Amino acid sequence: MVRQLLARFGSVLRDGFRIWWLAPLVPALVAVPEAIQHVVEIRIGMFESREAFNLLAGDPRRMAWGYPKVAGVLLAILATVRFLGTRNRKDAWWDLRDVAWKNLLYAVVLIAASIVPGLLLEGSMGADAAEWVHRAFSLAILPLLPLMVLALAGDSKLSLRRAYRLPGWVASLRLLVFVAIVWVPLQRWHGLNHTWALGAPDVAVWALMTLDVIVVGVLATMAGSAMWHGARPVVPDAGANSPHAPAAA
Repeated sequence: MVRQLLARFGSVLRDGFRIWWLAPLVPALVAVPEAIQHVVEIRIGMFESREAFNLLAGDPRRMAWGYPKVAGVLLAILATVRFLGTRNRKDAWWDLRDVAWKNLLYAVVLIAASIVPGLLLEGSMGADAAEWVHRAFSLAILPLLPLMVLALAGDSKLSLRRAYRLPGWVASLRLLVFVAIVWVPLQRWHGLNHTWALGAPDVAVWALMTLDVIVVGVLATMAGSAMWHGARPVVPDAGANSPHAPAAA
C-alpha cells in the first residue's frame, strides 16, 4: 500500500509538470493574470520597500487583477483535473458534455450548504461554538471532494451514497494529503518571492516576479494533479477508457 501511494504521488508530480507542455492553455489561465498583476505592482512601486508594499497592497490598480488571478487559479486547478481525467479518452478536455453534472451539482451544492449552519448559529451560540459546528460540517463533506473531482472528469459511477462508504473517506483523506504536500511549500515559495523582491534592484524584482508567475502556475497544476490522483482509487477499475484507469506514461 505504501509503495502504491508513493507511486501515485510520483504521478502527481509528473503530471503537474507535464501538463505545461501537453496542455499549455491550462497553466496560462492563471499565469496570464498573475503576470499582468505583477507588471502593475512593479509600475506602481509596490516593491520599493516594505512600507510601500503594505500601503499599496489594497491599491485598486492591483486589486483589479487580483480577482481575475484568483479565478484563474481555480480554473487552472479544475482544468487540470479535467485534462488528466479525460486524456485516456477521445473526448477533448474542454468539451464539457460528458461531465457527470448530477454528481457535480450534488457535491457543489452540499459543499456550499455546509457553511450555512455555522453562520446561522453564530448569533445564538457564539463564535466559538459556531466554529465547532463549522468544523464538524467541514469533516462531514470530505467525501464530496472525490465525488466532485471524478464527476468533473466524467465519472458517473461514484454515487453520493458510495462516496460515503469507507473507500470514499480514504480517497478524500488521500486527496487532502496530496494537495497539502504540494500546496504548502509552493505557497511558501510564492510568499518568499515577494519578500525577496522588497527593496531589491529592478532587474532582481522583474526576475523574481517572472519566477513567481511560474511558481503560481505550478501551484495550480500541482493542486489539480493532486486532486485527480488523490480521488482515483488505489486499485483502478479495469478498462483503458475508465476515468479510474492508470494515467498513460
